[in-house]
Amino acid sequence: MKAEEMLLQRNFWVALVLIGVVFGANLMVVKGLPRRILLDTDVDTDDLSALLYLLKLNRSEFELEAVTISTNAWTSAGHAVNQIYDILYMMDRDDVAVGVGGEGGILEDGTIQPNVGGYLSIIEQGLTTTGGCRYRQAIPVGVGGRLDADTNYGLRKAFLPQGSRRYNPLQQSTAQQVMIDKISEGPINIFLIGSHTNFAIFLMSNPHLKKNVEHIYIMGGGIRSENPTCCCTGNASQSCTPRQCGDPGNLFTDYNSNPYAEFNIFGDPFAAYQVIHSGIPVTIIPLDATDTIPVTKNFFEVFEQNQDTVEAQYIFQSLKIARDYRLGDQFYTVISEMHSSLQWR
Repeated sequence: MKAEEMLLQRNFWVALVLIGVVFGANLMVVKGLPRRILLDTDVDTDDLSALLYLLKLNRSEFELEAVTISTNAWTSAGHAVNQIYDILYMMDRDDVAVGVGGEGGILEDGTIQPNVGGYLSIIEQGLTTTGGCRYRQAIPVGVGGRLDADTNYGLRKAFLPQGSRRYNPLQQSTAQQVMIDKISEGPINIFLIGSHTNFAIFLMSNPHLKKNVEHIYIMGGGIRSENPTCCCTGNASQSCTPRQCGDPGNLFTDYNSNPYAEFNIFGDPFAAYQVIHSGIPVTIIPLDATDTIPVTKNFFEVFEQNQDTVEAQYIFQSLKIARDYRLGDQFYTVISEMHSSLQWR
Protein backbone atom coordinates (compact mmCIF):
# COMPACT_ATOMS: atom_id res chain seq x y z
CA MET A 1 0.00 0.00 0.00
CA LYS A 2 1.39 3.43 -0.95
CA ALA A 3 2.05 5.99 1.77
CA GLU A 4 0.28 8.73 -0.13
CA GLU A 5 -2.96 6.74 -0.03
CA MET A 6 -2.95 6.50 3.76
CA LEU A 7 -3.79 10.15 4.37
CA LEU A 8 -7.27 9.67 2.94
CA GLN A 9 -7.96 6.19 4.28
CA ARG A 10 -10.32 7.61 6.85
CA ASN A 11 -13.30 8.91 4.97
CA PHE A 12 -13.49 12.64 4.26
CA TRP A 13 -17.12 12.43 5.36
CA VAL A 14 -16.29 11.31 8.90
CA ALA A 15 -16.63 14.91 10.04
CA LEU A 16 -20.14 15.26 8.65
CA VAL A 17 -21.28 11.88 9.95
CA LEU A 18 -19.83 12.37 13.41
CA ILE A 19 -21.04 15.92 13.88
CA GLY A 20 -24.17 16.16 11.75
CA VAL A 21 -25.77 12.83 12.60
CA VAL A 22 -24.72 12.66 16.24
CA PHE A 23 -25.59 16.22 17.08
CA GLY A 24 -28.80 16.13 15.08
CA ALA A 25 -29.97 13.02 16.83
CA ASN A 26 -28.73 13.47 20.37
CA LEU A 27 -27.94 17.04 21.32
CA MET A 28 -30.50 19.59 22.44
CA VAL A 29 -30.11 23.06 23.80
CA VAL A 30 -30.76 23.01 27.55
CA LYS A 31 -31.75 26.13 29.49
CA GLY A 32 -30.62 28.32 26.62
CA LEU A 33 -26.95 27.45 27.13
CA PRO A 34 -24.79 26.16 24.27
CA ARG A 35 -23.34 22.68 24.34
CA ARG A 36 -19.66 23.09 25.22
CA ILE A 37 -17.28 21.04 23.06
CA LEU A 38 -13.67 19.88 23.37
CA LEU A 39 -12.21 18.34 20.20
CA ASP A 40 -9.23 15.96 20.42
CA THR A 41 -7.60 15.39 17.03
CA ASP A 42 -4.48 14.10 15.29
CA VAL A 43 -4.82 16.89 12.69
CA ASP A 44 -5.13 14.78 9.55
CA THR A 45 -6.94 16.11 6.47
CA ASP A 46 -10.37 14.79 7.45
CA ASP A 47 -9.96 16.30 10.91
CA LEU A 48 -9.50 19.76 9.41
CA SER A 49 -12.94 19.33 7.85
CA ALA A 50 -14.37 18.37 11.23
CA LEU A 51 -12.81 21.41 12.88
CA LEU A 52 -14.17 23.80 10.25
CA TYR A 53 -17.62 22.21 10.49
CA LEU A 54 -17.65 22.75 14.25
CA LEU A 55 -16.58 26.35 13.82
CA LYS A 56 -19.50 26.98 11.46
CA LEU A 57 -22.15 25.79 13.92
CA ASN A 58 -24.42 28.30 15.64
CA ARG A 59 -22.49 29.35 18.73
CA SER A 60 -25.69 29.90 20.68
CA GLU A 61 -26.22 26.13 20.40
CA PHE A 62 -22.74 24.61 20.10
CA GLU A 63 -19.59 26.25 21.42
CA LEU A 64 -16.18 24.84 20.55
CA GLU A 65 -13.98 25.83 23.49
CA ALA A 66 -10.81 23.81 23.04
CA VAL A 67 -8.76 21.69 20.66
CA THR A 68 -6.25 19.19 21.99
CA ILE A 69 -3.77 17.46 19.71
CA SER A 70 -2.51 13.90 19.67
CA THR A 71 0.95 13.71 18.11
CA ASN A 72 1.63 9.98 18.21
CA ALA A 73 1.11 9.09 14.56
CA TRP A 74 0.98 11.23 11.41
CA THR A 75 1.57 14.69 12.85
CA SER A 76 4.28 16.45 14.86
CA ALA A 77 3.62 18.80 17.75
CA GLY A 78 4.75 22.17 16.41
CA HIS A 79 3.37 21.81 12.89
CA ALA A 80 0.04 20.50 14.14
CA VAL A 81 -0.38 23.35 16.62
CA ASN A 82 0.36 25.95 13.96
CA GLN A 83 -2.09 24.33 11.56
CA ILE A 84 -4.84 24.63 14.19
CA TYR A 85 -3.82 28.17 15.14
CA ASP A 86 -3.98 29.31 11.51
CA ILE A 87 -7.43 27.81 10.94
CA LEU A 88 -8.77 29.35 14.15
CA TYR A 89 -7.34 32.73 13.14
CA MET A 90 -8.93 32.46 9.69
CA MET A 91 -12.28 31.76 11.36
CA ASP A 92 -11.86 34.61 13.87
CA ARG A 93 -11.72 32.16 16.79
CA ASP A 94 -8.47 32.94 18.57
CA ASP A 95 -10.42 32.46 21.79
CA VAL A 96 -10.29 28.66 21.38
CA ALA A 97 -7.67 27.08 23.64
CA VAL A 98 -5.15 24.72 22.01
CA GLY A 99 -3.12 22.08 23.82
CA VAL A 100 -0.70 19.43 22.60
CA GLY A 101 -0.01 16.01 24.03
CA GLY A 102 2.11 12.99 23.23
CA GLU A 103 1.70 9.25 23.33
CA GLY A 104 1.81 8.69 27.04
CA GLY A 105 3.76 9.64 30.08
CA ILE A 106 3.02 6.51 32.11
CA LEU A 107 6.14 5.15 33.84
CA GLU A 108 6.95 1.46 34.22
CA ASP A 109 5.73 1.52 37.82
CA GLY A 110 2.34 2.89 36.70
CA THR A 111 2.98 6.50 37.68
CA ILE A 112 1.19 8.95 35.38
CA GLN A 113 3.34 11.99 34.76
CA PRO A 114 1.50 15.30 35.11
CA ASN A 115 0.87 17.73 32.26
CA VAL A 116 1.92 15.38 29.46
CA GLY A 117 3.08 17.14 26.29
CA GLY A 118 4.12 20.72 25.77
CA TYR A 119 7.89 21.12 25.66
CA LEU A 120 8.34 17.99 23.54
CA SER A 121 5.69 15.45 22.65
CA ILE A 122 6.28 12.32 24.71
CA ILE A 123 6.68 10.15 21.63
CA GLU A 124 9.68 12.23 20.56
CA GLN A 125 11.30 11.73 23.97
CA GLY A 126 11.23 7.99 23.42
CA LEU A 127 8.75 7.32 26.24
CA THR A 128 5.77 5.22 25.28
CA THR A 129 3.03 3.07 26.72
CA THR A 130 3.69 0.37 24.11
CA GLY A 131 7.42 -0.29 24.32
CA GLY A 132 9.82 0.02 21.42
CA CYS A 133 7.41 -1.10 18.69
CA ARG A 134 5.35 1.93 17.75
CA TYR A 135 2.99 2.48 14.84
CA ARG A 136 4.60 5.88 14.23
CA GLN A 137 7.85 4.14 13.30
CA ALA A 138 6.18 2.62 10.24
CA ILE A 139 5.10 6.00 8.85
CA PRO A 140 7.57 7.58 6.40
CA VAL A 141 8.90 11.04 7.17
CA GLY A 142 9.31 12.23 3.58
CA VAL A 143 7.05 12.21 0.53
CA GLY A 144 3.55 11.12 1.46
CA GLY A 145 4.51 10.89 5.12
CA ARG A 146 4.57 13.10 8.21
CA LEU A 147 6.13 16.17 6.60
CA ASP A 148 3.38 16.31 3.99
CA ALA A 149 0.69 15.67 6.59
CA ASP A 150 2.13 18.34 8.89
CA THR A 151 1.86 21.02 6.21
CA ASN A 152 -1.14 19.66 4.30
CA TYR A 153 1.19 19.39 1.31
CA GLY A 154 2.26 23.01 1.69
CA LEU A 155 -1.30 24.32 1.59
CA ARG A 156 -1.19 25.59 5.17
CA LYS A 157 1.35 28.34 4.52
CA ALA A 158 0.24 28.94 0.95
CA PHE A 159 -3.42 29.49 1.84
CA LEU A 160 -4.07 30.10 5.53
CA PRO A 161 -3.54 33.54 7.09
CA GLN A 162 -1.24 33.56 10.09
CA GLY A 163 -2.18 35.28 13.32
CA SER A 164 -0.13 36.09 16.38
CA ARG A 165 -0.43 32.67 18.04
CA ARG A 166 2.43 30.34 17.15
CA TYR A 167 3.84 27.16 18.62
CA ASN A 168 6.38 27.88 21.36
CA PRO A 169 7.78 24.70 22.94
CA LEU A 170 8.55 26.40 26.23
CA GLN A 171 5.17 28.10 26.60
CA GLN A 172 2.71 25.92 24.69
CA SER A 173 -0.26 24.72 26.72
CA THR A 174 -0.45 20.96 27.04
CA ALA A 175 -3.43 18.76 26.28
CA GLN A 176 -3.74 17.81 29.95
CA GLN A 177 -3.64 21.42 31.07
CA VAL A 178 -6.35 22.44 28.59
CA MET A 179 -8.55 19.44 29.43
CA ILE A 180 -8.35 20.09 33.15
CA ASP A 181 -9.13 23.79 32.70
CA LYS A 182 -12.10 23.33 30.38
CA ILE A 183 -13.65 20.26 31.98
CA SER A 184 -13.36 21.83 35.43
CA GLU A 185 -15.57 24.70 34.27
CA GLY A 186 -18.68 22.53 33.92
CA PRO A 187 -20.62 20.16 31.63
CA ILE A 188 -18.85 19.51 28.32
CA ASN A 189 -18.93 17.10 25.38
CA ILE A 190 -15.76 15.37 24.16
CA PHE A 191 -15.09 14.55 20.51
CA LEU A 192 -12.28 12.04 19.90
CA ILE A 193 -11.30 11.82 16.22
CA GLY A 194 -7.73 10.57 16.69
CA SER A 195 -6.17 8.14 19.13
CA HIS A 196 -7.54 8.32 22.67
CA THR A 197 -4.28 8.83 24.56
CA ASN A 198 -4.82 12.40 25.73
CA PHE A 199 -8.29 11.83 27.13
CA ALA A 200 -7.45 8.45 28.65
CA ILE A 201 -4.60 9.99 30.61
CA PHE A 202 -6.94 12.78 31.72
CA LEU A 203 -9.52 10.26 32.98
CA MET A 204 -6.90 8.20 34.81
CA SER A 205 -5.41 11.30 36.44
CA ASN A 206 -8.61 13.20 37.22
CA PRO A 207 -11.41 10.75 38.04
CA HIS A 208 -13.16 13.44 40.12
CA LEU A 209 -13.84 15.45 36.94
CA LYS A 210 -15.61 12.65 35.06
CA LYS A 211 -18.94 13.96 36.32
CA ASN A 212 -18.56 17.05 34.13
CA VAL A 213 -18.28 15.06 30.89
CA GLU A 214 -21.79 14.76 29.46
CA HIS A 215 -20.99 12.56 26.47
CA ILE A 216 -18.05 11.18 24.48
CA TYR A 217 -18.31 10.93 20.70
CA ILE A 218 -15.76 8.66 19.04
CA MET A 219 -14.78 8.22 15.42
CA GLY A 220 -13.07 4.87 15.65
CA GLY A 221 -13.18 1.13 15.36
CA GLY A 222 -14.96 -1.18 12.97
CA ILE A 223 -18.13 -2.87 14.12
CA ARG A 224 -18.66 -5.60 11.55
CA SER A 225 -17.39 -7.01 8.29
CA GLU A 226 -19.54 -7.95 5.33
CA ASN A 227 -19.68 -11.52 4.06
CA PRO A 228 -16.43 -12.38 2.31
CA THR A 229 -16.62 -11.79 -1.44
CA CYS A 230 -13.05 -12.35 -2.52
CA CYS A 231 -11.77 -15.19 -0.34
CA CYS A 232 -10.97 -18.75 -1.19
CA THR A 233 -13.71 -20.94 0.28
CA GLY A 234 -13.46 -24.63 1.06
CA ASN A 235 -14.78 -25.65 -2.35
CA ALA A 236 -12.88 -23.00 -4.33
CA SER A 237 -10.80 -24.02 -7.33
CA GLN A 238 -7.05 -24.45 -6.96
CA SER A 239 -6.54 -21.31 -9.06
CA CYS A 240 -8.20 -19.10 -6.42
CA THR A 241 -5.82 -16.56 -4.91
CA PRO A 242 -6.58 -15.47 -1.31
CA ARG A 243 -7.37 -11.79 -1.08
CA GLN A 244 -8.67 -9.25 1.43
CA CYS A 245 -12.05 -10.39 2.82
CA GLY A 246 -14.96 -8.17 3.82
CA ASP A 247 -14.44 -4.59 4.95
CA PRO A 248 -10.79 -3.80 5.71
CA GLY A 249 -9.46 -1.43 8.29
CA ASN A 250 -7.36 1.60 7.41
CA LEU A 251 -3.85 1.06 8.73
CA PHE A 252 -0.71 1.98 6.86
CA THR A 253 0.25 -1.67 6.63
CA ASP A 254 -0.01 -4.79 4.50
CA TYR A 255 -3.48 -6.29 4.69
CA ASN A 256 -2.09 -9.75 5.41
CA SER A 257 -0.65 -8.61 8.74
CA ASN A 258 -3.60 -6.65 10.13
CA PRO A 259 -6.54 -6.32 7.73
CA TYR A 260 -9.34 -5.10 9.99
CA ALA A 261 -7.79 -2.75 12.55
CA GLU A 262 -8.95 0.87 12.55
CA PHE A 263 -6.34 3.59 12.89
CA ASN A 264 -7.64 5.54 15.91
CA ILE A 265 -8.20 2.51 18.13
CA PHE A 266 -5.07 0.68 16.98
CA GLY A 267 -2.94 3.74 17.80
CA ASP A 268 -3.50 3.21 21.53
CA PRO A 269 -5.80 0.27 22.36
CA PHE A 270 -5.25 0.63 26.10
CA ALA A 271 -6.35 4.26 25.97
CA ALA A 272 -9.43 3.35 23.95
CA TYR A 273 -10.33 0.70 26.53
CA GLN A 274 -10.06 3.27 29.33
CA VAL A 275 -12.31 5.73 27.49
CA ILE A 276 -14.98 3.26 26.38
CA HIS A 277 -15.17 1.70 29.86
CA SER A 278 -15.09 5.00 31.74
CA GLY A 279 -18.80 4.89 32.60
CA ILE A 280 -19.43 8.09 30.63
CA PRO A 281 -22.08 7.83 27.88
CA VAL A 282 -20.32 7.01 24.60
CA THR A 283 -21.43 7.14 20.97
CA ILE A 284 -19.14 5.39 18.49
CA ILE A 285 -19.17 6.17 14.76
CA PRO A 286 -17.20 3.25 13.27
CA LEU A 287 -15.18 3.17 10.07
CA ASP A 288 -17.71 0.97 8.28
CA ALA A 289 -20.44 3.56 8.95
CA THR A 290 -18.44 6.46 7.54
CA ASP A 291 -17.55 4.42 4.47
CA THR A 292 -21.21 4.36 3.44
CA ILE A 293 -21.12 8.08 2.59
CA PRO A 294 -18.58 8.44 -0.23
CA VAL A 295 -17.11 11.43 -1.99
CA THR A 296 -18.33 10.90 -5.54
CA LYS A 297 -17.25 12.52 -8.79
CA ASN A 298 -20.56 14.37 -8.92
CA PHE A 299 -20.07 15.71 -5.38
CA PHE A 300 -16.56 16.87 -6.23
CA GLU A 301 -17.77 18.70 -9.34
CA VAL A 302 -20.61 20.40 -7.45
CA PHE A 303 -18.21 21.33 -4.68
CA GLU A 304 -15.88 22.90 -7.25
CA GLN A 305 -18.69 25.22 -8.36
CA ASN A 306 -19.47 26.34 -4.80
CA GLN A 307 -16.45 28.16 -3.41
CA ASP A 308 -18.16 31.06 -1.66
CA THR A 309 -16.27 30.86 1.65
CA VAL A 310 -12.62 30.58 2.57
CA GLU A 311 -13.24 27.39 4.48
CA ALA A 312 -14.89 25.78 1.43
CA GLN A 313 -11.93 26.83 -0.68
CA TYR A 314 -9.47 25.33 1.78
CA ILE A 315 -11.22 21.97 1.99
CA PHE A 316 -11.72 21.79 -1.77
CA GLN A 317 -8.07 22.52 -2.42
CA SER A 318 -7.11 19.83 0.11
CA LEU A 319 -9.22 17.31 -1.79
CA LYS A 320 -7.90 18.52 -5.12
CA ILE A 321 -4.33 17.95 -3.98
CA ALA A 322 -5.29 14.39 -3.10
CA ARG A 323 -6.83 13.87 -6.52
CA ASP A 324 -4.18 15.57 -8.66
CA TYR A 325 -0.95 14.71 -6.86
CA ARG A 326 -1.50 11.64 -4.74
CA LEU A 327 -4.24 9.35 -6.00
CA GLY A 328 -4.93 10.43 -9.59
CA ASP A 329 -7.59 8.32 -11.28
CA GLN A 330 -7.94 6.24 -8.10
CA PHE A 331 -9.21 9.24 -6.12
CA TYR A 332 -12.92 8.41 -6.28
CA THR A 333 -12.31 4.68 -5.94
CA VAL A 334 -10.13 5.05 -2.86
CA ILE A 335 -12.43 7.57 -1.22
CA SER A 336 -15.69 5.88 -2.19
CA GLU A 337 -14.75 2.23 -1.85
CA MET A 338 -12.39 1.81 1.05
CA HIS A 339 -12.93 -1.93 0.86
CA SER A 340 -11.54 -2.16 -2.67
CA SER A 341 -8.82 -4.78 -2.69
CA LEU A 342 -6.88 -2.77 -5.27
CA GLN A 343 -5.65 -0.28 -2.69
CA TRP A 344 -4.46 -2.97 -0.32
CA ARG A 345 -2.02 -4.58 -2.78
